[in-house]
Amino acid sequence: MATDTMPRTPRTVPGRGPAPRTGKVTAPRHTRPAARPGAGPGTSPRTPGSRSTVPARPAGARPGVRSPRTPFILLLVGLLGGALVSLLVISTTLAQGAFRVTSLQEQNANLAREQQTLTNEVAQAGNPAVIAQKAEQLGMRANPHLGFIDPKTGKIIVGKPSRSDAAINVPGYTP
Repeated sequence: MATDTMPRTPRTVPGRGPAPRTGKVTAPRHTRPAARPGAGPGTSPRTPGSRSTVPARPAGARPGVRSPRTPFILLLVGLLGGALVSLLVISTTLAQGAFRVTSLQEQNANLAREQQTLTNEVAQAGNPAVIAQKAEQLGMRANPHLGFIDPKTGKIIVGKPSRSDAAINVPGYTP
């Protein structure tokens, strides 16, 4: 490794900070950029008066090395693009769900109306007057001799039952 062996003392200018360093400091070999082809140990170093075909570049720039910002910017652009696509998919899915919900609500309202109509028809068909009219249309007639079965004795009572037989004996019932 090459290091600077001269003692260093910072030079200061009144009113300013320390002066810039003028001594040559080299980096360790493992961090130095690779040597250019043809610039090996047998070639002579450039002198200030010699012309070179290599274009001048800023002191901090390295050839063939990408800026470390580029992958980060590409990552951010990719993440933003992915987020936008995800939002589009979510929005589309929610819109489809909303249309489906609206369709199902309309279908539910139609079925509720149909159920109400059928319930009204059943209530009208269960009316005793309607039942008697339909029975008469079918040829049925009322039995002039009514018969009742006495659940206590099991006897059949023909005609009008007596008042005591017709009485309802339910606890708590008072007609």
